[in-house]
Amino acid sequence: MEDTSRNDFKYLFKILVIGDVGVGKTSLIRRFTKGYFAENISSTVGVDVDSKILNIHGDKVKLQCWDTAGQEKHRSITQSYYRNADAVIMIFDLTNRGSFASIPQWLMDVQRYTTKNAVKVLVGNKTDLKGAKRMVNSRSAANLAEFEDLLYIETSAKWDDNIETLFTELAEQLRENAKSRNLNRQNCTTNYSVVKKTFSIVSYIKKLGQKLPIQTTATLCGI
Repeated sequence: MEDTSRNDFKYLFKILVIGDVGVGKTSLIRRFTKGYFAENISSTVGVDVDSKILNIHGDKVKLQCWDTAGQEKHRSITQSYYRNADAVIMIFDLTNRGSFASIPQWLMDVQRYTTKNAVKVLVGNKTDLKGAKRMVNSRSAANLAEFEDLLYIETSAKWDDNIETLFTELAEQLRENAKSRNLNRQNCTTNYSVVKKTFSIVSYIKKLGQKLPIQTTATLCGI
């Protein structure tokens, strides 16, 4: 677990990473925070937390990534892990249809235990395994994301594909959320008329070698 005692950042956000066993949660977090990929990763007992600071428009944003570390095997992730999560990344394996079929159940837990302002991202991982091995097409995943109002992106921790894009855009979204909430608090305390402001984030999916934009708009005001 990384030391969080240093305060050389403006924003700190808790990112919970969930999904079935073997979808690549630990590999994705390690690629982002440590910059490398390991072929064989031993299951960790308990919760593993790694962090990385990004510079977002001049502000240092610290993303604290929580890995459920094997507890999803018995679906023993409790409400305490979801508490105070600013964002939840739900990962499925593009070569495992069962892991995609589990997403609605994971989403039920997310909706039950997190606030409505938590940013929710659906990630299809392992784009490096192409061809006959791929069991979930981009359109099916994008349709689910659109229906559930999720952000969607496809990644490969092995090839370092879209990992930086995922976390950078997530950091930008969370930073805007925080600024919006602070502004609304100020307006509310002075009895000003508050207008709900929406922010859009554009993610990309890959299909037939092309990048197709999927844009989701979420209202980021808890009023």
